Parts: sequence; structure tokens; C-alpha cells
Amino acid sequence: MAITPDGSRIIYVGNRGTQLFVRALDALEPVSVYTGAPIGPFVSPDGQWIGFRDNRVLKKVALVGGPPVTLTTLDSANRGATWGSDDTIIVGGTTGLQRVKASGGPATVLARADHTKNEADFRWPELLPGGRAVLFTIAASISGGPDTVQVPPQVAVLDLETGTRRVLVRGGSHAHFVSSGHLIYATTGTLWAVPFDLARLETRGMPVPVVPGVATTAGGGADAVVASDGTLAYVSGGASGAGAARTLVWVDRHGGETQIPAPPRPYLYPRLSPDGTRVVVHSVDQDLDLWLWDLALATLTRLTFERGGDQNPVWTPDGKELIYTSTRNGTQNIYVQAADGTGSAIRLTDSRNQQVPTAITADGTRIVFYEQSRPGQRDLRLLTLTPMRATAAKGRGEPVESPRVETLLETPFESRGGVVSPDGRWLAYESNSTGRFEIYVRPFPNVGAGQWQVSNAGGVQPLWAHSGRELFFIAPDGALMTVPADPRGSAWSAGSPMKLIEGRYYNGAGLTIGREYDVSPDDQRFLMIKEGGASDQTAAPGSLIVVLNWIEELKRLVPTK
Repeated sequence: MAITPDGSRIIYVGNRGTQLFVRALDALEPVSVYTGAPIGPFVSPDGQWIGFRDNRVLKKVALVGGPPVTLTTLDSANRGATWGSDDTIIVGGTTGLQRVKASGGPATVLARADHTKNEADFRWPELLPGGRAVLFTIAASISGGPDTVQVPPQVAVLDLETGTRRVLVRGGSHAHFVSSGHLIYATTGTLWAVPFDLARLETRGMPVPVVPGVATTAGGGADAVVASDGTLAYVSGGASGAGAARTLVWVDRHGGETQIPAPPRPYLYPRLSPDGTRVVVHSVDQDLDLWLWDLALATLTRLTFERGGDQNPVWTPDGKELIYTSTRNGTQNIYVQAADGTGSAIRLTDSRNQQVPTAITADGTRIVFYEQSRPGQRDLRLLTLTPMRATAAKGRGEPVESPRVETLLETPFESRGGVVSPDGRWLAYESNSTGRFEIYVRPFPNVGAGQWQVSNAGGVQPLWAHSGRELFFIAPDGALMTVPADPRGSAWSAGSPMKLIEGRYYNGAGLTIGREYDVSPDDQRFLMIKEGGASDQTAAPGSLIVVLNWIEELKRLVPTK
């Protein structure tokens, strides 16, 4: 969220991420000023305009409402922005920090993230008073979704006059300067403060926790802002998003829910074994590993132990091995490992690009994965396995032939989430070729022989039923949709999408890229992720809290002299 410099109005995204609201502190109701997919609002220095992103398009709208103005298209997802007194905007992203005129125009690079030094992106820029320098967060070694980070972030400052930068806080993120002479920043649900010398651009003394229970994400974002007059506004709730504790549940086709007694953890990407007896999940905790839940024994076992994030698992058809993506060697490539945890994981690809597996063919010979060749561009690839998999996964290590990688689908748009039908004839995937993500089907592997749009109002995370006669996906409101299909003909034939389960379960919330559900072997139950740290409750909604004259409390808690 954001706050006007005089502290009189709070700006936030609501209504399931579809509207931008302005709430005056002397009003009982908020006012909607934009409808679409707004994210990352920020305010002009005069408090008259709100900047924000809608997907990768940077826009602005008047504080009182009116038609939005498009400023430019950016090359990466939202990583925050700040509006300077010189009427330019600095935005964060995968490239680094970029500058855009507030009247619109192309973005120019201000500071580039060094990907060779594991600088994944620069986030949450904030210009310091006088416009001499900008605070920002360095996020390192992204291990998967947009908000999942392998190592702790760092608060840094860039001197715009000299071009030099230095790290101010290790393990903190989303910093704000407070006129009392402090920096405040977030770490896993808590705001910390440290005295800051604005002239020397350096911290002094020891940091002190000042506000607990602040909503934060695994990627370092914090729902907390401070106005120039010392008004603090924040959302209660502690760690949230990809890093929040969640539970696993079964949901039947009528919406009936059955708890799975796995302990609450920040679960992502649940995958059922082919026989339906085991679940492998990724956990967004300190180690970012894969874990195995045995449904019969009710035991949770850690599967991966290497440094780096291991996630997006795919079971081989015989249930003996797992294919997954890992950053253990510095780049996000594809590995295979025995599902019982024995032996060594074997690297199947070697690329500088992010590579994430999403499916394997029924005969176990070909893996579909997406590869990010440049910021904002993911394409579908096909990896054909060789005798390497059976030999190397057992840890014997004899020299074998490397797998073959070839392009499956490459377009000017994002293509990801590819899954192959059980009969091996059809590929379903998600693409934003129309400006928003929709589900499409093509023949497999001859993807150039046709294309059919399956969803009609947005969709992500496709999954085939084991029968091959249904295709599931997630709608923009989080609902699980089903499309009846007849895959037997030479051309694709399907019915209209229908809602199957209401959108009350975790679906990534725009923070992760990857399927957040699975279906049982008989296609009658769905493995879902439920918000909340206890199996008998859902996550309590956060409250928006405003503290007037908070700057006086900050001075008391953290003296600057």
C-alpha cells in the first residue's frame, strides 16, 4: 500500500487484487479509483497522483479518480517504485533500477543488477529527501516464484551523484526513511528501526524491533508505510504470501473438505504420487527443500538437503523418481532424484536460464519445462531422457549420454505451465498472448498443427484429469474450473468451462508461478492448499492499522543521539 505525504489518505489494492482504493482518514468508506489488476501503488510528491502497475504496464491515475494514464511498459514484474520531486519515477525489477518520466516514455537503466553475483533483482526503491540517493532492496538467487528468495535480502543505498552503492542492512528489506533520522525495514513479520545519517548515507548504532505483527511476504515486501508527518499505517498479520504457514486438504467435487494431518508449513506445489499414496511438496522455510508426506503413515520426511532451493516437483510415471528444479549450483536447472531419498540428485540440464519442469509424458521419456530466456519471456522446451536417468539417479555415476533439449513452443509472449494429456496427444498450457493469461491446447508434439483457446475469462495452472476427458485450471478469482473434453478425434473438441470449486484455497496469489493443486488418481478429489496455520481454521484477515504521531514513539524507542 501507499500513503500521501501529508498522511491524510491511504492507498491500497483490494477486492481480490482487482481495484485500487483511496481511503481518507476522515472518511468512513474508501473510494475506488481504478479497476483492473493494479499492484504496487506509490504517490507523487504533491500527493495528487497515484502510480501503479497493471501487469507490466506502468500507469498513473489522479488521487480523486478519472481515466488512467499509461506511462510505459516494463520488462519485469512488480518490484516497487518511487516518484521523485524532479517528476521522474524510479522502478525496481529484474534489470535493476530504471527511470521513467512521470509524463511517460521509455525506461532507462539507472543501476543494473549483477546476475553473475546472484543479484536476482532490485526491489522497493525509495528516493531519499533531496533526491541525492535512493534506498532499495537487493534480492538474491530467486529459487522459483516471483516472491520466493533463496538467501536473505539486503537493504542498500545508491548515490545518484557518484553512482556508488553500499549495503546498509543485511537480512532486511523494503526500507523507508523517516524524518526523525531513522531507517525502518522489515524482517519476517516485524518492523525494525536503526538511526540513519542522511548526509553520510550510513546507519549508526544497533537496529531495534519497533512494530511486531506486520504483514510481510517471503520476497521481502511489507505492508507498512510512513508519511512525512510521522503517520504510520500497516497491515497486521505477520509473514504472509508465499512464506505463510498453510495446511493440506482434500476437497471433493461438491466442495466437501477433509483435513490432511500434515503439520502447518509454508507449502507450495503439492504433487500426488501416481498411486495416490504420497505427496511431495516444497516448503518456503529457511532451507527451501522438498518434503514427502506419506498419506497412510502420516509422516513428513525431508527429501532434499543441498544448499539452494528445490521445488516444482514432477513424479515419474512409475513413482520411483522425482524431477524438479534447483538452484544448488547457482542457476535454476532441472534435476532427477530417487523418490525415497536414496542416492544422489543428478543434474539433467546446464543453462544460465531459469528452467522449471511442469510435466512428463506417460511413457516417462520426455519432460516438458519452461525456460526464461530473458526477463518477461518464458518458452516451452522438451527434454528427451536417455539411459542417463536410470543409471545416474542411483548414484553410480557411469559416463552416459546427456539428455536432449529442444524447443517445443516459442512465441513473442509468455508460455508456461505445459502439461501433456494422458494419451500423449495434446498439450495444455497458459499464455498471455491476448494481454492476460488464458489456457490453450495444441497437438503434441506437433504444436504447430493447431491451437485452441480453452478458457474465456482468464486462466492459469492447467491440469489434465487422469481420464483425459477433463481439463482443470484456476480462474482469476481463484475458482477451480473444469472443461469437458473429447480427445479422441483428430481435432480438439471441448465444452465450456464450468466452476467446480469456489476460490477459497491458496493459488499462488500472483506471488508464485506454478500449479498449487493436484487431483487424485480417480479424479474425484483435489489436493488443495489452505491458508492458515492450523488445520481447523483459515487465515484471519489482516487489519489496517493507523498510528498518528508515531514518529514520537519511534524517537523514544530508538534514540538517534
